[in-house]
Amino acid sequence: MTDNDRATARARGQAIRETRLARARAIRRRIIAGAVALFVASWLLITIVLVSGHDPALAKNSSATTVASTPSTTTSSDTSGTSSSQNSSTSSSSNSGSSSGTSSVTTSQS
Repeated sequence: MTDNDRATARARGQAIRETRLARARAIRRRIIAGAVALFVASWLLITIVLVSGHDPALAKNSSATTVASTPSTTTSSDTSGTSSSQNSSTSSSSNSGSSSGTSSVTTSQS
């Protein structure tokens, strides 16, 4: 082999090597871009669902039972006079803070 043939072979080998590296870089970029796009799309979907008010954790048929009721007052008369009592629950209750007097009681089984 002459020096000219060796130089040509090296140039051809270098070109092949650069082509392979460029192809590998392109494949890596596509995979990374796809992963980032999938990640962003997933979070965007979750955000849209939650902002639209369709939160699955707040669905009616969840494992926790939510009861909204208006407090009722009953009066009964006995020999000592009139007394009023209000229905109460032994489970944990939380006040919704609404001005209409509606309270919300949430119970869950453990």
